[in-house]
Amino acid sequence: MARKSGLPQCVIEPWLTGPILDDDVVLTVADVPGFTMEAPDPDEAGFLPEACFNGNALLLRIGRDDDPRGALSPDFADSQDAIVGSAVTFAETEDEARAAFTVFEAPSFPPCFAADFAKQMDSLPDFSNVTATTTRLPALTVGDQSIGYRTTLKSRYTGIAVTTYSDVVFVRSGRGVAVVDAVASGTAFSNATRIRLATAVAGRLAAP
Repeated sequence: MARKSGLPQCVIEPWLTGPILDDDVVLTVADVPGFTMEAPDPDEAGFLPEACFNGNALLLRIGRDDDPRGALSPDFADSQDAIVGSAVTFAETEDEARAAFTVFEAPSFPPCFAADFAKQMDSLPDFSNVTATTTRLPALTVGDQSIGYRTTLKSRYTGIAVTTYSDVVFVRSGRGVAVVDAVASGTAFSNATRIRLATAVAGRLAAP
């Protein structure tokens, strides 16, 4: 779906594509007052940074519409083109989920994530001079484990300078692993809202 920012969904929403599998654990429109649900566009495919997951089978399922243990929210957008969404998957055991989470904590993860994001963005028509930097967000106390990253993407889109901020929070609660994605152009997404949404998903992962 076209956005006023001019950024296609495959750039600003890398994690969340495909149909909705379940709404029991992922974000719903009630979680994001002032946002509306975006209709999926089959021409705007997203991507997963699979190269950064070190081949971990659990993580490679996140955000996939064929994940038998997963759930996926739609995208929600507000009038300022801020976008949020979430995806979850469940491991066979808590140990499996805990082991998978170490991928996000590795020092190699942020530069890998930035490089993959920039590569995908640079391959799109009308984009040039693409740079991406991924940094760790302040410590979170969400679920059993949590870690967040902000990727700052700078580019020229049809000759116009564009800065996009993609905040991604990874959360583990028990056997569940979730990603909550918050994206905004021009100004970074609200820290308080991002934490509130991650906390909501973490609580649902832990619910019996």
